[in-house]
Amino acid sequence: MIRVFILFFILAYNYSYAQQREFKGFLIDYSYQFPIAKLSEKFGNNSSIGINLINKTKTKIFYGIKGHYFFGGKIKDSTIFDNISTDNGFVIDGNGTFANILLLQEGFNVTTYAGYAIHLNEKNPTGVYISVGLGFLQHRIRIDTKNQYIPQLSNDYKQGYDQLTNGISTNFVIDYVYFEKNNRLKVFAGIDYTHALTKERRSYYFPDLAPQNNELRNDQLFGIHIGIIVPVNRKNEEEFHYF
Repeated sequence: MIRVFILFFILAYNYSYAQQREFKGFLIDYSYQFPIAKLSEKFGNNSSIGINLINKTKTKIFYGIKGHYFFGGKIKDSTIFDNISTDNGFVIDGNGTFANILLLQEGFNVTTYAGYAIHLNEKNPTGVYISVGLGFLQHRIRIDTKNQYIPQLSNDYKQGYDQLTNGISTNFVIDYVYFEKNNRLKVFAGIDYTHALTKERRSYYFPDLAPQNNELRNDQLFGIHIGIIVPVNRKNEEEFHYF
């Protein structure tokens, strides 16, 4: 996977000099995501924050790399700690009191992408931007013990419960990107769909007292996002005023 990313950057770098670049910038966005199919049995809806480096040429082709961190507070599996809980469902800490444990969804997705822009006005980059990408997605259950002394949930033992899962992902995005004429406001909004072929990566799963499930998973996420654009090629400031 790392070799694929390196190859993409080499090709993208060379291509950027072969074309006239219209703009380059950072996109910062927030997304609300809905897990689909198998993933929805494990997690509830989540939030995602991301940063995206985009290069757009005057041929309407754009490309870049983006990274997102996603998080959520709903874990649907209530049986994770059954083998270390009391009959009432409580985990006892090292001091003999009830432990306060918080379970969270946590993950990230890194993607390289390319796409095509459809402009309503040929002199303005405002328009519909459609892209596809290839990347790497990972998610797990984050076990927050709030610094309590819980021997059965030490850092090493947490790995037997966190269901760490990752694999190759694909991403499809449709955005509407708006550049204000006075060059002060640059925003975008859209939808995104991510499909990942993943596997659980821990060797042993404590709740089942058995090796981790090594079957291939189809993890899917649908998101609605909004964001802002921060251009970085300010040296051609006079060319940006027509936005």
